[in-house]
Amino acid sequence: MSDFSDLQSKPVIHDTRNEPKKVRFTDSHAMIELADGRIIGVPLHFFPLLEAANGEQRQNYKLGACDIYWEDIDEGIDLTAMLSGLYLETSIEYKAHLKALIAERKAKAATPT
Repeated sequence: MSDFSDLQSKPVIHDTRNEPKKVRFTDSHAMIELADGRIIGVPLHFFPLLEAANGEQRQNYKLGACDIYWEDIDEGIDLTAMLSGLYLETSIEYKAHLKALIAERKAKAATPT
């Protein structure tokens, strides 16, 4: 009987494996293509500012090594947190702040200049 213990797979951490390459949107999700070919989705309701953003704002993102950032709306997705499922519960006060901020941005966008 052969001993295959020396041939067993060992975990390898790749520096660029989880690097974001592209973002697209459905009606309800941000779909993120990673360097290794995976496409992962996150519900937009996890990110209220991104959910409330218009199409142009959503397409104006910057890719980092482990994150995606939308400067126009000051919102970002940390891929390490997303992939691990580690999200912080937001307080009632912060949710109210986001709701007011979204309403303010919508009102500003609707005001003719």
